[in-house]
Amino acid sequence: MAKVSDSVKVIVSNSLIYSMAISSGLCNYTKIAENIKDKVEAMTGKNVKFNTIVKVLANMKTEKPEYTDDLEILKRSSLTIEYEYSILYFDDIKKIPENSILVMKESNIYICIANTGNQQSKIALIKIILPKQSSFTPGLTLLITDYLMTYGIKFTNIYRLDTEIWIIIDNSNAGKALYRLSTLLHEN
Repeated sequence: MAKVSDSVKVIVSNSLIYSMAISSGLCNYTKIAENIKDKVEAMTGKNVKFNTIVKVLANMKTEKPEYTDDLEILKRSSLTIEYEYSILYFDDIKKIPENSILVMKESNIYICIANTGNQQSKIALIKIILPKQSSFTPGLTLLITDYLMTYGIKFTNIYRLDTEIWIIIDNSNAGKALYRLSTLLHEN
């Protein structure tokens, strides 16, 4: 049977987002403990208290950060948000508005994301503008995805376009996502 501390360390070391969050101090230990509790219990073969997992996580902060390069790239990035976007569907490519920022084709339908200028729209676009030299750095989109999911923030889609990461998100989650991303990019 594995010890709780060993199990937590294995789980964290195999998760880019958990490792990064803990090593940088940008995490909610209780939220991570909730997310990994079942795995820890499966590895140890016994019931484990949240406080025990939280204590192990808190003690891990003093260990050497493994993902400094990814954090440095993100810390040199900028963050913007734009509202009044909509997801539109068309059966004819000629009907797609000129202000569309992204167009995808699925079956015989064109799906586009466009700034409609409609104050009633429910979609926002969060952009992370990465430094120029990051265009060949893999895994940043996955890191952002895992980071948002760790905090229970749901989004519609996430796209990586060279040195930009676009997050299409419902207005009701946009503020929370912006706060968390701002914390990740600009603190510590």
